[in-house]
Amino acid sequence: MSECWRNLKQLHLRKRLGQHILVDERYIELFTDAVGEARVVYEIGCGLGSLTLKLAKRVEYVFCSEIDPNMVFLLKECVKEVGNADIVLSDATKLALSRSRHVVVSNTPFNLSSEIVLLLCRDEALEYAILGVQREVGERLLAQPMSRNYGRLSIVAQLCFSIDELFIIPSRAYVPRPKVETMVVRMVPTRMFPPSFLEHLEAFTQKVFPYRRKKLQTGLSIGLGISKEQAREILSQAGIDPDKRVYETSPWDFVKIVKHLSFQS
Repeated sequence: MSECWRNLKQLHLRKRLGQHILVDERYIELFTDAVGEARVVYEIGCGLGSLTLKLAKRVEYVFCSEIDPNMVFLLKECVKEVGNADIVLSDATKLALSRSRHVVVSNTPFNLSSEIVLLLCRDEALEYAILGVQREVGERLLAQPMSRNYGRLSIVAQLCFSIDELFIIPSRAYVPRPKVETMVVRMVPTRMFPPSFLEHLEAFTQKVFPYRRKKLQTGLSIGLGISKEQAREILSQAGIDPDKRVYETSPWDFVKIVKHLSFQS
């Protein structure tokens, strides 16, 4: 283990991959404690294996995808010591998710946090996820309507998951030291909506949210390419106040609008 760690620390970390490695033992323990006694864990981004090797001692099986081939080469040697972990060279955003029940764990690459959250919305076998995300992303996940951080990610994530903030990891716990803190969250799927509906919801918010400060009627008119009168009629029929601002609109109101539009088409 110690020899493995020394070899891994010689790797050149690549900023473009968002590689910041958690090295503070206190926060590694907190992270693995948050995972609990899961049976099968899918880890996104192995890093130096600090979480991977700890998790392997607690759960039946750990499957980890890592995009850096140099890390994969060395980590495969490391996990031979534990025997119940596999490392795969793969882009996690393109890897087909298992249909067997599993827990997802990731101290997410900083450049992929939002993408991973949206990917997990479609993970039909997910039991729960423990994710370390940039604090700004965590605040967006938890943001309420009318707040500065409220946006498309807030809407989709809150409809997909029940989300709880667990703890904050300071930047000094990483090598190299990032400019931001990490928020660790627990996300439990609600499974209220099928993937097809979530796709419609994401597409709709993508069209409307660039006009977050405008009235909802105006946002729909511009985003959907329809007249203000048509937008007002759609919102009235869906039971939504047309004069509400886009960023004041709750996730459930967006659900009503998308359902109404789907029913009309």
